[in-house]
Amino acid sequence: MRCGLFVFALCLLVSSARAAGPYVPASRDEVLERLPTKLFAKPGELALLRRQLAAEPNDVEMACIVARRYLQLGGESGDPRFYGYAHAALARWWDQAEPPPAVLQLRAKLHEKNHDYQQALADLTRLLKATPEDPQAWIEVANLNRVQGNYAASQAAVDELAKFAEPFAVLMARAPLLVVTGQAEEAGCQLAEALPFAVNNYPNTVPWIHTLEADVATALGQTDRAEELLREGLVADPTSYYLLRSYAELLLDAGRDAEVLKLAADNLNDDGVLLCAAIAARRTGAKPQAAEYRALLEGRFDAIRARGDLPLGRFESRCALELQDDPQRALKLALANWRQQKEVHDTIAVLEAAVAAKDIAAAEPVLAFIAEHRTQHPKFAELRKQLEAM
Repeated sequence: MRCGLFVFALCLLVSSARAAGPYVPASRDEVLERLPTKLFAKPGELALLRRQLAAEPNDVEMACIVARRYLQLGGESGDPRFYGYAHAALARWWDQAEPPPAVLQLRAKLHEKNHDYQQALADLTRLLKATPEDPQAWIEVANLNRVQGNYAASQAAVDELAKFAEPFAVLMARAPLLVVTGQAEEAGCQLAEALPFAVNNYPNTVPWIHTLEADVATALGQTDRAEELLREGLVADPTSYYLLRSYAELLLDAGRDAEVLKLAADNLNDDGVLLCAAIAARRTGAKPQAAEYRALLEGRFDAIRARGDLPLGRFESRCALELQDDPQRALKLALANWRQQKEVHDTIAVLEAAVAAKDIAAAEPVLAFIAEHRTQHPKFAELRKQLEAM
């Protein structure tokens, strides 16, 4: 999921078979994982911060600095383990009912990363009682409600924000809501008008604006325009895993599998990019590569569960559908995910799995939700026709 203005910003297995226990390398020289080199531009930075925090374990300000850095690294790398490190930095205050506001904000963000949206909203509600004119908190409330499909609550948060915040901040909260409620064209116009202001005043938001503009173009069936915008976003921020994932998914949907593999080659730390690469490899008949990528992806899902978390539902559903040939499981996973979050990709995951599983009834609540909110996407009409044809 995206959070707008406030988010800025392995094993090489020889077989597709999954081991019953943890993978044990054959030698000390075997490469288990390659982390992005950009994460280590300041190799001693985190070690220094950790030492300072260990020396002053009750220093909440230092704990928040460490947690924010780990959150940033998690977003940059696509590696959820960094969120666990951020949690650990805040351990002394984590279970407090009323921790300091900075901890509340970070705790809400970490709950969100774990898809525990209700706890995230509860923390943001506490934060807003203390700081009722916190623009970032209101944007996050709007975003979290939108992700869950609670569009009225999302709009209410936008309205509260509009009472005191600058227009650009309000647009960051409102535009994603417009895109999913039948007003994609209006969202596109507003984003285009805001882009020069963002370039001059909030350059870190430019990749996000390009991404949302690409969502608008996709919703309106303008695939070429969507690709152009994603390319522009990647020029502005070539390290954005969200942009890379969005571009990989666009190429995959267009059947440009060889381009997916080329794009993904150096970006497999992100589960979404890895999933696209595994599907592309299978489609092109590259069986060893497809088996390697599938095993790596399944291993990551297992590791996430071992930490007590859940893999992103739409990723796991698409893996079951396109890599494991199990449409019934894919539909079960997609529906469980859709009950929790209802972004466009989550909705598509249910419909695609329902088509494959030939289960029209399972798709009916999803189709009703789309119709009620007039959400736009070319795939909706295509998948609806396939379901009706059954």
